[in-house]
Amino acid sequence: MIAYYAKRSPGEDFQQISAPIEAGCWIDGANLSDQEIDALIERYQLDPNIVYDVRDRSELPRLEFSGEAAYVFIRVPHLAKSGKVSALPMLAVMNGHGTFITMSIGDTVSPESVSLSTLPITSEQTDTLLLGVIAAVVTQFEELIGHTARSITDTANRLKSHDVTNRDFIHFVTVEANLSHCHLNLDSTLAVVRRLRENHHERLTPDSIEALDDVALHIQQLLVSINSHSQSVESIRNAYSTVANNTLNQRMKTLTVFTVLITLPNVFYGMYGMNVALPLADKPWAYPAIVGFTLVLIIVVFAVAKRLRIF
Repeated sequence: MIAYYAKRSPGEDFQQISAPIEAGCWIDGANLSDQEIDALIERYQLDPNIVYDVRDRSELPRLEFSGEAAYVFIRVPHLAKSGKVSALPMLAVMNGHGTFITMSIGDTVSPESVSLSTLPITSEQTDTLLLGVIAAVVTQFEELIGHTARSITDTANRLKSHDVTNRDFIHFVTVEANLSHCHLNLDSTLAVVRRLRENHHERLTPDSIEALDDVALHIQQLLVSINSHSQSVESIRNAYSTVANNTLNQRMKTLTVFTVLITLPNVFYGMYGMNVALPLADKPWAYPAIVGFTLVLIIVVFAVAKRLRIF
């Protein structure tokens, strides 16, 4: 689906228009078919060898120039119902004629999310529009990282009450995969931002270059945050492993003591169950004496074990 937007001044919102205009127009193509991609290539004289890469789901962020147009690949993240983060490539094109084009075989960024940027964005200045789109994508990654952080914190809080289950640690596999996925895409996006910052083709104004520095700083902060969350996951896993091992040791000690306590009476009961002559065998009070002795012995052994903190 292709939509057209215009934004004449930084203070107003994007207005959807029914048809593209010659200059100052944002052409947004989401969930594009091959026929729609071909139509955009033909109408705006784009480089097909570059544009067709948007159909590659594993295409990483990169920057290319062909003729008067600049082609910027970035990846737009999505959170599935299973909790797994995925991303599809989106191509942003500044064709040099005052037209800005975004296209993807999946979802693109919404005008509302681009408008949230503090940059003075207008559709007539395609460089500001490009920065707004990149900033919106980075913000989406930030939201997903925040969602992952809340999940890690919830698991850490439940660890204090020993309420963590095996499912939580299976979920950690997804969490670590999400963090790794976000790190890869943000790191690649940072490389694109730095290359744009060089401005070899003089497509950016000084204000846009300064804004790129802010975007780059934001990405670097998110990368640091991802590393911190990864360490938190590892710490929780190590803590739970330590707690589980300690709990197992305590239970084994307790079972060992109870085994000894149960075994002691059987020693005497086994001896007096043999058909041989034994001391006190002919005494009428032998049975209560043996039972009493074993009970006293059990209590003494239990008290000694407790005093020695065996369990």
